[in-house]
Amino acid sequence: MKHICCISIGLLLLTASVPAFADSTNGASTSGTASVTVLAPLTLTQTQGLDFGTITSGGSSGTVAIDATGARTVASGVGSVAADVGKQAIFTVTGDTNNAINVVVGSSITGFSTSGITGTTATGTLPTALSSGSATFDVGGALTIPASTAAGSYSGTYTVSVNYP
Repeated sequence: MKHICCISIGLLLLTASVPAFADSTNGASTSGTASVTVLAPLTLTQTQGLDFGTITSGGSSGTVAIDATGARTVASGVGSVAADVGKQAIFTVTGDTNNAINVVVGSSITGFSTSGITGTTATGTLPTALSSGSATFDVGGALTIPASTAAGSYSGTYTVSVNYP
């Protein structure tokens, strides 16, 4: 009886440690599917830089602006030089045809050294899709020129980014 009891306990422990198997008559299984869509990487190129042209600085501060179509205006203590009226920036983005994109242009133009010049950007209509695999857009801006800014060439930077939403 002692042996039968030990064998029974041993079988009970063995069956408790073996995982349960699915009953083939009452179970079911299927295969799952997986998919992925890979898009072409986006590229963003500045094909023309934002150029405010040539101006003169007077005894009071003023502004010079280039809109997204390339038209320039000057105001207050800034004088216009007709030989160099500047131009808007032009960017080209390429990627996967017929996909939506988000374009973000930073609002500030910075880096004009210690000149005191400050700037902002202005955009026209920004593309929202790459209908033919590429799109272009224009960026303008405005600079505030402090009174009696020293003669010289000044440059600044702003950010432009694009991504798939």
